[in-house]
Amino acid sequence: MSAGTVATCLVSGHDEPDSSGWPAPPFPSDPASGSDVAVVPMPGWRFGGFGYNGSPALAEWEAMLIGNQTSIGPLRPNTLRSMPDALPLFEGFLRDIVAGGYRITDAGMYSFRCTSGSGKSCAGQTRDSLSNHSWGLAMDMNSGANPEMTYAGIDGASACATPVKTDLPHWVIQTAEKWGLYWGGYGWNNGCTSPDEVKPTATRDATHFEFRGSPEQARAIVAVNYGGACLSTANDAGTIGPRCLAPGAVPGQGWRVVVDTKAPTGATAALVNITMTEALAPGYVTAEPCGAAPAGSRSSSNGNATPGQNVANLAIVPIDSSGRFCLYRSQPMHTIVDVQGYFAPARSAGTKAALYNAVPPQRVMDTRVSSFCASDGRCNDLGPVRGGDEMAVTTSMLPANAVAALANLTVTEPAEAGYMTADACSALTPGPQTHSNANFGAGQTLANLAVVPVEAGTAGPQFCTYATAQTQTIVDVQGYFAPVSPSGWGYSAVPTQRLVDTRSCWTDPATGTQRCGQINDTGSIVRLKAPSGASAVLINLTLTDAVANGYATAVPCSSAEGATGQSNGNASVGGVAANLAVVTVDPDGTICVRVSAPMHVIVDLQGTFSPSGELRFMPTAPTRRSDTRLPGG
Repeated sequence: MSAGTVATCLVSGHDEPDSSGWPAPPFPSDPASGSDVAVVPMPGWRFGGFGYNGSPALAEWEAMLIGNQTSIGPLRPNTLRSMPDALPLFEGFLRDIVAGGYRITDAGMYSFRCTSGSGKSCAGQTRDSLSNHSWGLAMDMNSGANPEMTYAGIDGASACATPVKTDLPHWVIQTAEKWGLYWGGYGWNNGCTSPDEVKPTATRDATHFEFRGSPEQARAIVAVNYGGACLSTANDAGTIGPRCLAPGAVPGQGWRVVVDTKAPTGATAALVNITMTEALAPGYVTAEPCGAAPAGSRSSSNGNATPGQNVANLAIVPIDSSGRFCLYRSQPMHTIVDVQGYFAPARSAGTKAALYNAVPPQRVMDTRVSSFCASDGRCNDLGPVRGGDEMAVTTSMLPANAVAALANLTVTEPAEAGYMTADACSALTPGPQTHSNANFGAGQTLANLAVVPVEAGTAGPQFCTYATAQTQTIVDVQGYFAPVSPSGWGYSAVPTQRLVDTRSCWTDPATGTQRCGQINDTGSIVRLKAPSGASAVLINLTLTDAVANGYATAVPCSSAEGATGQSNGNASVGGVAANLAVVTVDPDGTICVRVSAPMHVIVDLQGTFSPSGELRFMPTAPTRRSDTRLPGG
């Protein structure tokens, strides 16, 4: 069982699930009395004749369950609900038997109730009476053709020799065993181990299949049967192990996928571009350490996902001594992570060390209104830029020793869906790229921050962009990284904290005025206080609930009134957009976010830059390190 190779044995046992490592469920008993017997009446519990599903007392419990994401035969998505580690067992079993020709008419799993022997109601029962259905660790299938019955022996023979009323052929039962599922047709109270076992009566439940092992054993069985289509994940306790995907499925709600950045020795943070795709519902991702973490929603985010769209966002994330971090997802989705560099203390960074240098934000490219040149020297008066062309972006305000530009890339008016890659011109090659910086849909306007390697050009440092589809391109340079000098700033990571969410109450640090839930009108300025000693802050800027399409600009407050020449994020009606920004702090310790249209603003602080910042940037060739769409992640 621990190895997951259970195809030739029967996984059996009688321990309660929560004693085998599954979560402990709520129960309507009165702990104050010292009794484990369900009290009557049961406040917060509603019995619907078959179970207590949907009761207020079960809200947190039911939030732990996940449903099948794709159809299985006639079973539509979310028909089956179970614990995340167990659901793939049942999905794999059903997919195998459907493929083998067995016809499923009905199936159900989660039903919070006590056992059938107690009448399913838990009134007056103890916790030990809970059915495995309460965890979603049991499934009833084709109930009409496979009734639960008590069999008696015929003509004095053992009840175990009495044929079972079922439409299940032997190969279906063997398939269940391959996935570690015990068949109720063997019977309860130790069942019938063979037709020769002598029993006067035997209760057999031919419609029923259940898993009696631990979460670790479930993951091992899935790993064996899916043959490598598994991801390294961390559970809420911080234990790292494989979690496998059914064909066509995506990593589920609450999954914490481990990302190995392959960081050099001594690095403590990584600069990564996170792309979210194939989201099944609007949600977000949070980059976090892989240690123990509370279950449920996170208080900050590193990107927001939208069904039907590919969305990218830059982040600087802390990594452990092995170069890893975990990527939590609030909804099922695939994620892709491209590493663009690392941060390490000066002693570890050595000769690769670079510091951040701020420059007044400057728009260096807008193909809608200015000429542009391809990397081969061909120039055009105005855009759009043809799909597949490499466009050279000159950053003449940067010094010759700059190693990378901090640039906000905005894509607008794309002819079709695609992606954009920014890199040193010599590193881009014709055709599909091995990493990306921004993803867009047809007609969409979006922005993403990038740290782009630069190299010498005829008019100063330059880099190139490549887009798979025809699009207009806007580039705003906000700073650069260069070798260590007195003018440079080092980076300091801070525990991620939410500075403001204008959907709730917040206080303007300049006036002391409190606002609660009011949407920010056109031209509104949200003032925020930066940490003491910060010369610039690294923030994740999220825009939501926009009344009209528009953008937001994050700048020192002294520049906020006239901040209309560049953007840090683009919002659309009905959408949620996130983008990273590095914002220089005014002498009074404030930064501002100005919106061009009515919208709400959420700001999460991730770190600071200052002369005393202890971490140096170590640029690297952008490299894809995680893609959950591929076997092994």
